[in-house]
Amino acid sequence: MKRLVTIDLPRRLSRRLPRPVTELVVGVGVTAFFVGIRLALTPLIGEVAPFALSVIAVVLAALIGGWRAGLVSMVLGSLLIWYLVLPPQRSFELQTPATALVLASGMLTEAIILLALGLYQREVRAGQLERLRRINFLGHALKEMDHRTKNNFQIVTSLLTLQASRSPSAEVKAALGEAAERLKAVAAVYDALAPSSQGLASVRLQDQLQEICDQIQRGIMPDGIALSTEFEPMLVPHEAAVAIGIIVNELVTNACKHAFGDGAGAIQVRAWREDGAAYIEVEDDGRGFVTGEARPGLGSRLVTAFLQRLKGRSEVRTSPDGTVHRLRVPLP
Repeated sequence: MKRLVTIDLPRRLSRRLPRPVTELVVGVGVTAFFVGIRLALTPLIGEVAPFALSVIAVVLAALIGGWRAGLVSMVLGSLLIWYLVLPPQRSFELQTPATALVLASGMLTEAIILLALGLYQREVRAGQLERLRRINFLGHALKEMDHRTKNNFQIVTSLLTLQASRSPSAEVKAALGEAAERLKAVAAVYDALAPSSQGLASVRLQDQLQEICDQIQRGIMPDGIALSTEFEPMLVPHEAAVAIGIIVNELVTNACKHAFGDGAGAIQVRAWREDGAAYIEVEDDGRGFVTGEARPGLGSRLVTAFLQRLKGRSEVRTSPDGTVHRLRVPLP
């Protein structure tokens, strides 16, 4: 069922005009308009249906300016009809009981309509306030959950980092450090949730990837290696964003550790959308590698596994002048 449209002009103009002034102006203006039409029709129709347009005026005034504007229209319109339309014209004299009955029945009809509109508008306002209250409550709850989720990620990451620093084994330290970086990649999704009409199922991929690259620069990026980014704005599903974030984290981390040896270099990460798919490219100007020369590590296996989950594909070009990883991930 469609709702009756109400404008509530006094509320919209409340910053410019006091509400009573707007209600009075609406009531008088609408009444004057319809009374003018009724007077123009009087030579043609005489005294027939004197309140026909007055009822419309009351309804319109109530819809535009609220029930008080409708009340102004009802009182003013009834007085003008009594004075200008009902016999004897230009007089407030009631010649016959029939004239008094017409006036009373017209005003009673308008009063009933106005009462119904007033009650309806009150319920609409109550519903709007309740909906606003629930939206505010849900927004507060969502922010609290988001805050706690981020705190939990930070706690777990800190525990992994602390455990790594206390371990005497270099291999264990490296494994725990990599686990902490992967967890940061997952946590970056929550900073990029899209507050849009598409809801929390979408993530701003450019923000997420930028956060991951910033974390790598702050954390494990060796001196002498420059990291640059170029991301087009795009929204991707939450599940895809998690997988893409982990893949980019692995590729950039791997380039930091193995592409340059002890020398300097540059890494560039790009992302764009084309033909219904997200393209991600990680390029370095390091020494390159020979495909299959070493057993794939955990990072490489993670990249392969997440690409399969996304039904994406990868292309690797390597030479002594550097390596380029290009990923294509289909998007809905």
